[in-house]
Amino acid sequence: MSENPATPQTFQVGHPGHSELHLQASPIEGASQHHWKLTAIGPLELLELVAQWRQKVESCRDLRQVPLPQGHSPAELLLKELLLKARGEWKLPYTEEELCHCRAVATQKVLEAIAQGAHTPEKVSRWTSASTSCGSCRKDVTSLLDYYLNKPSPHAVSE
Repeated sequence: MSENPATPQTFQVGHPGHSELHLQASPIEGASQHHWKLTAIGPLELLELVAQWRQKVESCRDLRQVPLPQGHSPAELLLKELLLKARGEWKLPYTEEELCHCRAVATQKVLEAIAQGAHTPEKVSRWTSASTSCGSCRKDVTSLLDYYLNKPSPHAVSE
């Protein structure tokens, strides 16, 4: 949350003018809690999802108690990203601005493709050109896919 607990904070994700989610956290006076307000702009699928989730989000005392959407539709992926960002738990495995140096493909372009339905490395490559030249960024594309779609990373060490 913000450094000043009395200051409202807004989290947003999506594609401006097409699919946008906003979550405003307004502090409750005299409490360490926030009042949450979830809004959306976008296609019917997104608006319907927000209508289903609004009560869960806006009535919670602790945002970490709200379950994350488990589906892989563009709307569910955006809502999951928004909730994780508001919780401070959105930790992408690849954070450089440019993901594919051969084709000059921005990481954000790859993330947008995944959010819109490119759920395999091959689809990400077709939609963005990432990993279509030397292929050295393929592992980064795969790690972003795994993170975004809740797949266990093949490089993770299990105890």
